[in-house]
Amino acid sequence: MSETQDLEVHLASCAECAGELARYRDLFAGMSGLRYDLEEVPPDFADAVLARVVELDHRLGERIFRVAHDQRVQVAAGAIVGAAAIGLIWWRAARRSVVRVA
Repeated sequence: MSETQDLEVHLASCAECAGELARYRDLFAGMSGLRYDLEEVPPDFADAVLARVVELDHRLGERIFRVAHDQRVQVAAGAIVGAAAIGLIWWRAARRSVVRVA
């Protein structure tokens, strides 16, 4: 038996794995419907949100403000977004190259 056939037999007999595969398919189907449009954010949006947080809890607001303006955090966030984008591109490319068994 080929690896593909082994996997199909396993999925047919293992409810847990079949359920997990179904959840992934639902997730990917939902992701495929995402729009790639970028929304324009007002330049003072982050400062307005942070100002509101400061009003609600001054100490917490100060900590969030420091973290939000820390370049290391911004670099890390950019790396995470970049890795997610690369993962999505890789997944879509792999999905196109898979031959579906009927």
